[in-house]
Amino acid sequence: MKHPIGCLLLAALLCSCSAARYVRGPQSADIEARTGQRGIIEAVRYPSSEPRLSERRMVVYLPEDYYRDTLKRYPVLYLLHGARGNEITWADSADVFRRLDSLQLSGKAKDFILVLPNVNNYFSDKDYKDGHAVNALRAFFLLDGEVERHFVHDVVERVDSLYRTVPQKSGRALAGMSSGALQALYLSAGHPDVFDYVGLFSPYTHPTIAAKRHDDVYDALWWRLKRQFADPPAAYNIYIGKTDFFYPHILLFDKRLTRKGYPHKTVIAEGGHEWYNWIDFYVDFVQDLFQ
Repeated sequence: MKHPIGCLLLAALLCSCSAARYVRGPQSADIEARTGQRGIIEAVRYPSSEPRLSERRMVVYLPEDYYRDTLKRYPVLYLLHGARGNEITWADSADVFRRLDSLQLSGKAKDFILVLPNVNNYFSDKDYKDGHAVNALRAFFLLDGEVERHFVHDVVERVDSLYRTVPQKSGRALAGMSSGALQALYLSAGHPDVFDYVGLFSPYTHPTIAAKRHDDVYDALWWRLKRQFADPPAAYNIYIGKTDFFYPHILLFDKRLTRKGYPHKTVIAEGGHEWYNWIDFYVDFVQDLFQ
């Protein structure tokens, strides 16, 4: 870590991630059998381009009219989990399907496809174990860029090939919480022509030591941001709680974005690195999408 304070912040975060309140996704679940939502849940297995992994799975939530109105195309939100999570965690811990239904019924959100990928790093097919959640220490400190390196090809292009999407920048949003926000930050900055809406929920902007060795993904952030904001995203939203470990760090990040004239929205909430905040951040962010 470049600064000692970064190590202290991540150490504090790891302690929180180990606490019971930080909900882990289930090891396995029949997500498609769930009821109570308006839309259609599909679990998609797809080939992985990672040299050590042959397959991954993502969860896709389609609008209820998707298979009835066969001419309509939909934009897509890719929503990344954090440490100790997997592709089911947002559904389990934040009830994102029914929250989206409620917002759309009240006219506060547009219709779009919601994609929940698994963005953990795995050592092998045996380690993958059908997308199991990994521990917090591993999730943060073993980021090696493999997921991010292949994300656009494996996930975004796969979704575009399987579903009636809006296959251009204006039709894509990317958001994540905690370590998923770190991944979303670098993914969106590394692919400025792919994502037009970016949501960072309780982010940290400095990659770990392991990640920094992979400079094709995790390096030169401000150079990448300069390129990204040359044609600014339609929305670039940052969310942080006042008692979050990363709050002072994100205030500095926000100030630097402002000094450089990069248009963005920073939302400061009460509380810390917790699900009640990430739920609120998700609800706020989706209302800014695809306007």
